[in-house]
Amino acid sequence: MTVGETLLWVLPLVPTVTAFAMLTTRDRRILSALDVGSSALLLALTLILAREVAASGPHALGVLRVDDLGLVFLVLLVILTFAVAIYTVGWLTQAVAVGNMQAKYLRSYFALVHLFVATMVVTILADNLGVLWIAMEGTTITSAVLIGYHGHHHGLEAAWKYIIVTTIGISFGLFGTVLIYAAAAATGVQGSAGTLSWSAMMPVASTLDPGIVRIGFIFVMIGYGTKAGLAPMHLWLPDAHSQAPTPVSALLSGVLIKCALLGIIRFQTIAAAACGAAFPTYVLLVFGLISVVVATPFILAQHDVKRLLGYHSVEHVGIVALGLGFGGPIGTYGALLHVVNHGVTKALAFFAAGKAIARYGSRDMRVIRGVLRVAPIGGTLLVLGALSLAGVPPFSIFISELMVLRAGIGLGHSVAIAIFLAMIVVIFAGLLHHAGGMAFGQPTAAASREPESWSPLVGMLLLAAIMVVLGLGIPASVDGLLRRATEIIVD
Repeated sequence: MTVGETLLWVLPLVPTVTAFAMLTTRDRRILSALDVGSSALLLALTLILAREVAASGPHALGVLRVDDLGLVFLVLLVILTFAVAIYTVGWLTQAVAVGNMQAKYLRSYFALVHLFVATMVVTILADNLGVLWIAMEGTTITSAVLIGYHGHHHGLEAAWKYIIVTTIGISFGLFGTVLIYAAAAATGVQGSAGTLSWSAMMPVASTLDPGIVRIGFIFVMIGYGTKAGLAPMHLWLPDAHSQAPTPVSALLSGVLIKCALLGIIRFQTIAAAACGAAFPTYVLLVFGLISVVVATPFILAQHDVKRLLGYHSVEHVGIVALGLGFGGPIGTYGALLHVVNHGVTKALAFFAAGKAIARYGSRDMRVIRGVLRVAPIGGTLLVLGALSLAGVPPFSIFISELMVLRAGIGLGHSVAIAIFLAMIVVIFAGLLHHAGGMAFGQPTAAASREPESWSPLVGMLLLAAIMVVLGLGIPASVDGLLRRATEIIVD
């Protein structure tokens, strides 16, 4: 067994074992140490795996497989998990102090977070499309409990809404998977993981029945699109992201919805080979435009800062769908880059918003005023995150949005580009209005002037550094990974 094959089963095992180890102690310091240590180990092992894949190509072990496409999402997951672990150390102290978290339940919270991470790792590594669906459903079970973890009625309502909407949605995904399975079985596809193996299916995908694949892909788009937060199936997302504990909100928006996008991409490649690229292009463009258009008025009208960020996720998932729909090397590369850029930036924005909420005791942006005066570092990071989300150069999201636009213009999608440009201009103005109001002006009486704790700042600075580096110039290693992942989709 090679190093890469060994890491395939070790990676999901690390957060799983950590979760059960956390149930054995109530000491907050030990829990935090396990959290940071396990996340750092997961990051290190993933980087080793990335080196193995770059050197010798994809690795497979049973129903698990890793290629460059999966690595894009896996690297994003482990970086955000590590940043969340660092941020949680200081966040937890404040959350326990104000009663948002109870000390006696902390071990179950940490255990659930790591089980949530484990299910996302399996989702990303799954080669078998059935295992992909099961793992995605597993993320629902673990994350639903975390969304309602504060225990108040708004959080419990959001958790139930999340369970109902995503379970119904993912049922469509299951039906779509069954249809693709039927189409593959009719051709006699064989592979180590059986007929549902994506890697075994792709070489013969052009021979699949296009009628069955079309119907299957539409069901998959509805099912996995629900989990990704694509409109009009996004109804769970603003509530869940706003009510979850801040570190969980960062994982939901930064990684979970990206896992669902990876599922869509896997099926998109099958549909493009079986039906021609025009069919999945049309479906992705429709869902992408609907998401951007639907998110716009809600972003403008929001007063709750976490719901604002939730609707921004709907917008940016739509942008990824547009990039995939425009297709070609530029559009696909831009979509994958946007996955990374949005994941990093949105986690930073949730971190900064969480600190502002804790300082002002409110999520109402009309109460959060003058953050730069009260907390200069945290306020600066809040502004940087907002500017990046708005697509301001030289931040990273500007680059990926520009690539998506370039792809659409180059391929003549003039109507889609016109609608997209109109919406992002309006959203740009709305976000700057919201962020400017929170950052500047006279602090309200609710503002606390306690010193900023170090660990949340370290977590935020780590993400801010990545965001700025990706904006100023994509490192050669990242560019190579994105190019190889693009080739998997385009070819």
